[in-house]
Amino acid sequence: MDKLRAGIVGFGGMGQRHYRAYQGTGCEVVAICEFVLERVVGYLPDFPRNRIYSHYADLLRNEKLDMLSVVSNGPTHAEITAAAVQAGIGRVFCEKPVATNLKEAERLAETIRHYGARVAVNHLRRWSGAYRRIKALIREGVIGELRHIYFQCGSTGLGNFVIHAFDLMRFLSDSEAGWAIGMLDKTGTPNPRGLQFRDPAGYGMVVFRNGLRCFVDSSEDTGIPYLYVLAGTYGRIVIDELAGSWQVFTRPPEMRAEKLTRYGTPLAPVPFGGGVYDIVELTHNGLVELVGDGPLSCTVEDGIRSLEIVMAFHESEARGNARVELPLSGAARERVVEIA
Repeated sequence: MDKLRAGIVGFGGMGQRHYRAYQGTGCEVVAICEFVLERVVGYLPDFPRNRIYSHYADLLRNEKLDMLSVVSNGPTHAEITAAAVQAGIGRVFCEKPVATNLKEAERLAETIRHYGARVAVNHLRRWSGAYRRIKALIREGVIGELRHIYFQCGSTGLGNFVIHAFDLMRFLSDSEAGWAIGMLDKTGTPNPRGLQFRDPAGYGMVVFRNGLRCFVDSSEDTGIPYLYVLAGTYGRIVIDELAGSWQVFTRPPEMRAEKLTRYGTPLAPVPFGGGVYDIVELTHNGLVELVGDGPLSCTVEDGIRSLEIVMAFHESEARGNARVELPLSGAARERVVEIA
């Protein structure tokens, strides 16, 4: 069976991870678009120079591709993905965020439906076996009913990083955000990728339609990695991905009928087996799924719903940190935010 012909738009650190992730997917990367030529040549010195493009339009015009990874900066994701679909590429793997405003994201979704393409958004925890096991434990009631999620990570932008936490909240709860209160961090720490990049950090609260309460803090006055704490009616899950620490605790079965107000009720550890957080591996899993014909774990509609929570934080900030109802309406759906 011939390999599918794949291309990559954007060949910075994440684009290079996509290149590695394509190994073993049944695809061959035959074309790359990157305006900094040295990024490609330095990483792949033997890659054909005539297959390296400085503009995505030239790549789409000159290459016959079956699949494309869109790994450019956030403001161009929707534009490039739509162009790829319109050019006849049947499978596209788009990095998050899908867009920098909701109207543009919705136009992209309409284009995808019109052309019948398969488009997945790389909220990569959805392809994690460990997180799928966590979701199964929640569904089985091991920690009772999921009531609270806390996410903390230092100095991370809402649109590029915290959006992953928002998507994970949706994934684990099988619910959608009902309202949010958000604040943007005003510390003003320069983006390590360069002064031209801007994606504000922030903190706030999201309440889901099923009553789940979620709190996030990505403020720029801390510099520590991701931490998730999930609390149920009688159990807790604590996840530190980089440390490889996945801890599950619950009340012993004989104590689950005790009142929730009983202070000091002990929690016992639940064997879990841990999990590995590897960006290349999880991206690979998403690519394999996209190559197939089955349901997609993260569709463009999922990408839009997670983006909408980011937009709600920006909207809340613009309204003096007021409570904002979701789905957003009116001018809030037109607002363009900085996610680059």
